[in-house]
Amino acid sequence: MKKTVLLCCFWFVINMASAEEMKLKEEPGTPQATAAAQAGTVQKVKYSRALAQELLAASDDSMYPEYFKSTFTMVTHRKNKKDLTYSYLMYGKGSNQALMEITEPAREKGKKILLNKDNLWMYIPSVSRPIRLSRKQSFMGSAFSNEDLMNSTMADDYDPEILDKKGDLYLLGLKAKRRDVAYARIEMWIYEKTKIPTEATYYGLSGKAIKKMEFTEVKELADKLRPSKMLMIDLLEEGASTEVLMDTLVALKSVPDYMFDQTQLGR
Repeated sequence: MKKTVLLCCFWFVINMASAEEMKLKEEPGTPQATAAAQAGTVQKVKYSRALAQELLAASDDSMYPEYFKSTFTMVTHRKNKKDLTYSYLMYGKGSNQALMEITEPAREKGKKILLNKDNLWMYIPSVSRPIRLSRKQSFMGSAFSNEDLMNSTMADDYDPEILDKKGDLYLLGLKAKRRDVAYARIEMWIYEKTKIPTEATYYGLSGKAIKKMEFTEVKELADKLRPSKMLMIDLLEEGASTEVLMDTLVALKSVPDYMFDQTQLGR
């Protein structure tokens, strides 16, 4: 009987001590509570904003040089329709100036698309003045928007955040800085070693995923490893997609300013 009473007393003391310890951990201002809060903070803030910005800048850099000339082919597929194929010559300068000219097919030859900072223009030889374009519009009936192809960097338009990391891949979440950009949000997987994007999902204002892009066929272009094929899949139209095949990419020392003046497009 005495042995049973002693065991019960011992059990009661242990439980009281444990309860007191838990109370100390929960009570604000105690060393235990502070340590627990700090541990929780470390778990929540796993990746820094600086790293997210570094990844996005490096990903942008993996697409095009500062000054460049490129040729590429674009093929648009749609269910039960004939494929649309275009060839382009493109010059780029910095993050927000680019001039693209259609070289094939012959019936479209001479048409030009110009990005100059936040302004997009199309020049058609039969029309006297350039036509103003929206960044969100479809590019030549493809699954790409005008912004997708003309704007070579996303760091100017989106705030990055690292959402996850799986193996050698980071998942970068990009939130639009302005409402006039093509997408409200983008989620992009980036390879840690090369900083080359592998896949991206694009979301509209409603929060619904509307497009998905795959970056493949990485090879050396302009003295750097870059994806030479981009496949954009339209998630809202069954069977619709557009692939861009980079034929050539050459880094230049400079590109003249007059090329990005909309008043000079017809010359």
